[in-house]
Order: sequence, then structure tokens, then C-alpha cells
Amino acid sequence: MSKRGARVVFLLGAGRSGTTLLYKILSTHRGVAYLSNYQKRYPNWPFLAYLQYILNQFPEYKRQTWFKEQGNAYFNERRKWLHSIVPTPSEAESVYTSCGIPLIPTGDYRLQPQMAGCLQDKFECIRQTSRNEVLLTKRTANNRRIPLLKQIFPDAKYIHLIRDGRGVAYSSLRVAWWNDHILYWAGKTPQQMVVAGSNPLELAARNWVEEMQTLEQGTALIQSNHLLEVRYDELLRNPCEQLQRILDFMGVATQKDVAFWNVIESLHLAPKQEAWTRSWTEVELKIVHDVQRDTLCRWGFETNNRS
Repeated sequence: MSKRGARVVFLLGAGRSGTTLLYKILSTHRGVAYLSNYQKRYPNWPFLAYLQYILNQFPEYKRQTWFKEQGNAYFNERRKWLHSIVPTPSEAESVYTSCGIPLIPTGDYRLQPQMAGCLQDKFECIRQTSRNEVLLTKRTANNRRIPLLKQIFPDAKYIHLIRDGRGVAYSSLRVAWWNDHILYWAGKTPQQMVVAGSNPLELAARNWVEEMQTLEQGTALIQSNHLLEVRYDELLRNPCEQLQRILDFMGVATQKDVAFWNVIESLHLAPKQEAWTRSWTEVELKIVHDVQRDTLCRWGFETNNRS
């Protein structure tokens, strides 16, 4: 099996951990290819990645269309039509589906060589057509596909973005898709489980725990020099230092891309007080801690106060 994964980087992290922000930030660099909205819509036309090469000649459009004015990378509403036609980093599950890669591989799943070759070829075509050094892809489902990805791309690298589970739970309950998406560990949507009597806050808290347990099992399979852990709070506190560290790990030359650092400066990344520290009652905080405490402590998060 071909080892083309040396130029593939997978961005991992529990949903609402800041992976969309980091995905877009890194894709702003002219040496980084990505799966775009065009690959999402036309998964069998990887040559459309040439649009990424064209967009690289106008980096200011990435800032204008990928991020809100204040720097937020997540759009909870429909974007303007002119913005929506600009190539934009996407999870693009359809690319994996077009090669027969399952959303959640079962324990007895056996990878077929033609499926592996299909995904390898598409990723490499996107990277080469966009004329970039590496291909970066972010897909939440990949948290559960690490063993499979390692078979397809044995030399790939992985970035794991880690955020405090309380911030993740608070954020999850405020995005439009949360109530209607299927929780992989339950096989039901939050809305269905709440109707059956579950506490919505407890569900959001548990989802982070389940994601982190899955990620812990998956990342244990990755050799240490192919895995980089990044803390969300550190990314906001020292963005330039952390991004340089990430780009070095990815093997991307940074000195040639002044426009990249100009975009980073314009985003005004800075640490903020997490909204849950102001909004949750003591009862709500106890509900979350009862579910998350052990996992929070294992990942080095303080549970004795709200700071």
C-alpha cells in the first residue's frame, strides 16, 4: 500500500473544541491544501482544487469570507451567496463516502485495497492540483477512524486540539445542529433522548467524555513523532508561537507567507473568560462535574473553581 500519507495531516478533536477555527487558520497558509466546499459537493472531481491555487493569489478573500469581522470562524447562519462560492475548508464527508470509507467502522471491518487507493489518490490529487506542500483535513468522524486512517496513510501526521470539556458542553448546546445530530455512542439524537427523559446538559457533558475516550484510544496507536497535542487555551494565549509550532510539525515553510501572519494578526486571537463560568448555576456545574470530573482531571483541567 502506498505511503503517500507523509504529506497528509489529520486535525482531530471533540466537536466544539475549536477545530473549525484551527482548520481555517492553518488553511489560510498558502502551503496548505484542504478539503473544500467544492470537494464536498463534487467528491469525484478533485481537480477542482485548482480553485485553491487561484484563491492563494488573493489571500485577503480568505479573511473576508472564511471568518467573521471579529475573527469567529464558525457560521451558525447561511453565508452570503458571493462568499459561499469561494473555496472554503470543509469536513467533506462525501469524499470519504465516495471511496467507500464507513462513517463508523465496525470491529470486524476489513479495508479493501481499492478503497484505500481511492482516498490516497484523491488526497494526493487535491494536494498537487492546488500546488501545496501538505493536505490538511478536519472531520469529527475521523476521531473514530484513526485505526483505519493509519492503514490508508501510514506516514500521516495528526494534530489533536484539546479544549476544556465544560466549554465544549456549553458551546454544543448553542449550535443549530446539536439537537438533531446522532450521538454516535448512543445511536440517537439529543432531542430524542431529552424527550425520553435525559438532561440536555448532562448529554452535552457526556458527549465530550465519550469523544475524549475514543480519541485517547485512537491516538495511543500513533507514534509520538507523528502526533502533536495542542491546547485550545494556549492557542488563544500565544497564537503566533503555537501556530509556528504546528506549522513546523506539519513541515510547512512559514517564512515565505507574510500574508498568513497578517491574517492571524487581524483575527485578534486572545484568551477569553469561558461563558460557562458566568452562566452556569452551582447545580448546573455539579451536573457537568459529576459526568466530566475524572476526564477533566486526567487531561489536566482544574475542577475546584470556575476559573
